[in-house]
Amino acid sequence: MASPTRTDATILAHHLYDFAECEHRITLDTRLDKSRRTPPDAAMELLFERGRRFEREVVEPLGYPAVDVRGGEWDEAFERTVALMREGVDGIDQGVLIDGPRLARPDLLERVSGASALGEHHYRPGDVKSARMARSDAVLQVGFAALLLETIQGRRPESGFLILGDRRREELDLEAIRCTIDDAVERAEAIARGEAETTASYSTVCARCRWRGECLPVLQDAHDVSFVHGLTRARQRVLRRHGIGSIDALAGADLGALIDAGVPADGLERAQAQARAMLDGQPRLHRVRLPRGVRREAYLKIEIDPLEGGEPWLMAWAEAASDARAVGEVSVAGVAAPADRAPAFERLMRFLESPAVREAPVFTYGSTGVRAFDALAEANGVSPQRAGEIGARFVDLAPWVRRAGVLPVFHYRFDEVVAVARGGARPAPGAAEDAGFVRLQAWRERIASGETVEFPFDALGREAVESLFLVRAWLTGR
Repeated sequence: MASPTRTDATILAHHLYDFAECEHRITLDTRLDKSRRTPPDAAMELLFERGRRFEREVVEPLGYPAVDVRGGEWDEAFERTVALMREGVDGIDQGVLIDGPRLARPDLLERVSGASALGEHHYRPGDVKSARMARSDAVLQVGFAALLLETIQGRRPESGFLILGDRRREELDLEAIRCTIDDAVERAEAIARGEAETTASYSTVCARCRWRGECLPVLQDAHDVSFVHGLTRARQRVLRRHGIGSIDALAGADLGALIDAGVPADGLERAQAQARAMLDGQPRLHRVRLPRGVRREAYLKIEIDPLEGGEPWLMAWAEAASDARAVGEVSVAGVAAPADRAPAFERLMRFLESPAVREAPVFTYGSTGVRAFDALAEANGVSPQRAGEIGARFVDLAPWVRRAGVLPVFHYRFDEVVAVARGGARPAPGAAEDAGFVRLQAWRERIASGETVEFPFDALGREAVESLFLVRAWLTGR
């Protein structure tokens, strides 16, 4: 949505999204020239395009009248929206809501019964999101639209909704979180007016932030303490108040003195160890005793594609003897198209229930793969008991890595941990872990245009499973 030309204090719905992810974005949006933003990378362009396409696929069949914004004339679009509401149409596509400096453009406005200034009906807002789970940022956006509707129709809708990536409708009890919404809007407006200060802080959202070119270099030059994994923003603020604003300062701090001064002791020793590992690049680990198979062990890596709502695009697995020095032959099932997903899952199930590994632990990394397996099992009619018996054998190595000590990494993502285990260079801060799915989408586009090009499913699958085995062996000193 293009920003309306109103005032620097204009609050848009996306500012509520930003508020949930990073307050500092609001500061930068309202104080810096937008030409300084970092353009979306290839993955973000794909995400935006898929999101727009999915929204149209959901909304257009409803047949609601659409509100266009021609030539940046937001006031005219607002008047058109109000006119449609007074007519009592069943719904509105891309309605424009304005209340002073506030502006929202929900994907849908839906007519419901209940008296208002419009008559015996009123409208409630909804958004279409390609994600499969409702997130707080999306909920705040819908709540913001509800707030603006109150001025127009004399009634604030008690509920709203999200239509998610699996086309499921998630009902939102906006009345229950009314105070949260109002507080977020008040805070966002104070930031936009320059009445509340914010500071840059490193997090997982930095990789795709439109202002990463402004913030990341400054944070890196300062060795900012926010790079230390596990420090919440609240804990960072406490440390900064006590003069600990950099990795270096935390690494050399007198923890006893900090605790005596009122800094909570919980997790402080680990944070200092993490800071020291970040500075010298050396992991600080003790070996762990992982679950072991009696004779065999299994390894499973599922790569998901966020453009498909978290659906798998690659499944790779292998077995190995419990005392093996290398993984055995790797089986790979690539999902070139949605129709490939069910056969790929059937192959995986045959492996997981085969006599060789039926009782063996199944090593994975990260919760996304486990959730993808559960979703596939449900989609393919696997009984909860059967899926649960397999899922109970999964051993997620991600928490085991953190139990083993600290690594010189930013997020403990799989690619970072593999790099440390191999003794290679760790990914830079702000690097996104999605090179595979970006390549996949580019390949799909080439195939759709008539090219005949092979995608390296086998090579990527082998590398993923061999890396998984490496991490497992590295943790135990094998």
